[in-house]
Amino acid sequence: MLSGMVSGTKVMQLNLQAVYQAVRRLRPVSRAELARRLGTTKPTMGRAIDALLAAGLIREADASGYGAVFFEPCPDAAVVLGLDVGSRYLRGTVADLDGRQLARRDLPLASCEPATVVAKAVQLRDQLVAEAEVDGVALAAAGVGGVIDPRTGRVRVANQHELNGFAAGAQLRLALGVPVLVENEVNLAAVGEGWRGAGAGLRDFAFLAVGSGVGAGLVLAGELHRGHNGAAGEIDFVRPGRDFEPSSPAADSFLAHAETRLRRTEDTILRNPLTTESIMDAARAGDRLATSLIRVEADRIARCATTLTQVVDLELVVLGGGVGLNGDLLLDPVRTALNSLTPYPPRVEISQLGAGATLTGAVALALRAVAEDLVPSRVATG
Repeated sequence: MLSGMVSGTKVMQLNLQAVYQAVRRLRPVSRAELARRLGTTKPTMGRAIDALLAAGLIREADASGYGAVFFEPCPDAAVVLGLDVGSRYLRGTVADLDGRQLARRDLPLASCEPATVVAKAVQLRDQLVAEAEVDGVALAAAGVGGVIDPRTGRVRVANQHELNGFAAGAQLRLALGVPVLVENEVNLAAVGEGWRGAGAGLRDFAFLAVGSGVGAGLVLAGELHRGHNGAAGEIDFVRPGRDFEPSSPAADSFLAHAETRLRRTEDTILRNPLTTESIMDAARAGDRLATSLIRVEADRIARCATTLTQVVDLELVVLGGGVGLNGDLLLDPVRTALNSLTPYPPRVEISQLGAGATLTGAVALALRAVAEDLVPSRVATG
């Protein structure tokens, strides 16, 4: 099953890892089925099963009526931490090895100084672990989302300038004392939607976050696509239509356009200072100006989606972000605009995970790291 060119200890680790992954994938599964699937003998499989049982990584499954002993992974063998570093809040969750959320909490960020963010991360971890009642369970890894370059682990081009250059990966790893994996927040939202949201089971889709800016996370051939510079999906600097001044970020452009229109009419319930929420509420109340602004915004979103899908032929575009989540107002006009812009329009759906998409992706990221490291760290093979 494994190469004979590595040491005996390494062979044992790889064998145990293969068995553990197979149990996770095939649950519930018997020794005989595992031996058949992995191409090894029943005695060898028995020893691997005994080692994983002793380490608390698997357990006997309740599979009465089958006549054999079946096994499944222990979801409570460890927990993972997911963090989302925003400009106003630090959001967090603790999940078990099945990805089941055990606790969820947000902490306001009075300051975005790196030292404050790190201290808040430690505080949030402690609160979540206490709330989840898993004090005796090892925290195995953390996944962290934000405006972070996964190649360097540093924050870049953040709305809060204090965060720019923050070595999030290294500093959080030191403070939390566990492996920390970092990723761009929109990419993580795409990972989350592909794992447990609107993109589940799909190989080619995009998560389009429309809020203070516009960004896309791309999943192509079933994998997150970052691009050569890690900038795949950074479409906020492309002017998508003629109705907007070439300003950025997106919500600012939307509001600037709305304020210009407001100055030209009195036949509206809208009043300054305008917010995206007030415009959405007015549109729901039937206000004509607000409704026309929604159509313009829908056209802009459709143009962004068309830019993506013309190149990579997407099956689905998932809308998220503070603006994009207003599906009752945006879905139909976005779909209509897409149909007029491209002969191969993708489906358009609203995020099933909402504001939790990035955290869900952060948990998925942490679980991948745990899946690779948990067996070697728990099972003595010497």
